[in-house]
Amino acid sequence: MTTSSPQEAAAENRQQHQQKGSQRQGALRGLLTSPVALMALTIFIDFTGFGLILPLLPFWAEHFGADARAIGLLITVYALAQLLFTPVLGGLSDRYGRRPIIITSLLIEVVGFALTALAGTLPLLLVARFVGGLGASNMGSAQAVVADVTSRVGRAKAMGAIGAAIGFGFVVGPALGGALSAWGTAAPFWVAAALAVVNALLVWRFLPETRGRRATAGAATSSAASSTAPMRKRLTLVAGWGNLARNPAIARLVTINLLYTLAFAGMESVFALLTQRQLGWGAVQNGYLFTYIGVIVVVMQGGLVGLLVKRFGERSLLVAGLMLLGVGLALLPFGANLVILLIGVSVLSLGDGAVTPTISTLLSFASADEAQGATLGLAQGLSSLGRMLGPLLAGVLFVIGAGLPFIAGAALAALAVGLALPALPGAQDHSAPAPGGASPPAASTDATTTPNAGSLLLAAAPVRDVHSSRPGASQRQGEQHQERTPSGVA
Repeated sequence: MTTSSPQEAAAENRQQHQQKGSQRQGALRGLLTSPVALMALTIFIDFTGFGLILPLLPFWAEHFGADARAIGLLITVYALAQLLFTPVLGGLSDRYGRRPIIITSLLIEVVGFALTALAGTLPLLLVARFVGGLGASNMGSAQAVVADVTSRVGRAKAMGAIGAAIGFGFVVGPALGGALSAWGTAAPFWVAAALAVVNALLVWRFLPETRGRRATAGAATSSAASSTAPMRKRLTLVAGWGNLARNPAIARLVTINLLYTLAFAGMESVFALLTQRQLGWGAVQNGYLFTYIGVIVVVMQGGLVGLLVKRFGERSLLVAGLMLLGVGLALLPFGANLVILLIGVSVLSLGDGAVTPTISTLLSFASADEAQGATLGLAQGLSSLGRMLGPLLAGVLFVIGAGLPFIAGAALAALAVGLALPALPGAQDHSAPAPGGASPPAASTDATTTPNAGSLLLAAAPVRDVHSSRPGASQRQGEQHQERTPSGVA
């Protein structure tokens, strides 16, 4: 038996450290070169910045004499900007590319955060929040990147990774903002601006342009690509609304998304009032419960959605999620019993985690490649409308009866289920046969592997190479394009 010398042992240790370092560097490179993982990281940083200032904004506004109505107006102005500009930025990303639009929007966010920190009057603070809402209107463009680089099989899982990143941001942001407030009231706003700068640099350095990759690759073999070519010329800033009018599947999905947002946003706005009345809870207990909701949503979107979609399909999971949301909301008025309250919250959180990624996925299936950004941007813009109207409706109903906002939310969820149950032309599940009896693209060829919630920021997800020039790739992508174009309805 031989023993190694101290020099050999030291050399072996150095080699092991180098291997571990190389593995970490490889994981980081993969994260930054995977469009899906990079978009998830970008959204995480974006929502960390938003969550960082959200709890502190009302106190900052009070410096300028704002009352409760003015503080509510600050939130409304931000959502109004997103309602107006998310469809616009999505349409612009279809015309000029995802990368420049996302970078520009992030730089506008920097201006919005800086103006918020520098605001000396309430009117200027309102302007700053409107500018911030404009800069934050990039969600449709980010989702379009995911649609550009994923196959039908892997898209719901990728959209779930984006949703998980949002959840992570809302968990990390408020905690970081509270810690930074010790350095001064304006400090969190400057840190949020710095995060937006870092975000823009990451996208500028690492994100390749993904717009048109699928359509261009399939143009030689796909008749659908040629049939939708005039659409590219007709694209305007209101392209998303045109898609809504022309495509019944998109119209139904956008309506379902609006109903879901109305129900969930209304619940969020008055839930603390309900627990205060029924259980005597304050901010601390409600904060813990909302964290619990966030954890369930993150786990659902970051890990379980991909598995459930493979088993049941996107539309079935959407219907199940809406049903769970409705049942959970209907249980909350009986939350004087803590067990019933926790069951209701758990059920609606599972439903919420299932609905968001599946709606985005089905919308991308129903939309032509040339209009992904416009369609997804329109859906996100109308979600902002739901976040504006939901709290107003819930507040009025709560004055009449504490349980009414949750019963109304359950009714909205039931209405959304009724819209989702019939088949969605042009937005069939990834497992559905393509027009003309063609088989859906095989998962082994183009399916994108996306990071789950636990590994999102630690390792990269290998994705289909958007620059692929493999033999046969053009034909396969053309078949996918034909399958997803609204004109190719089964």
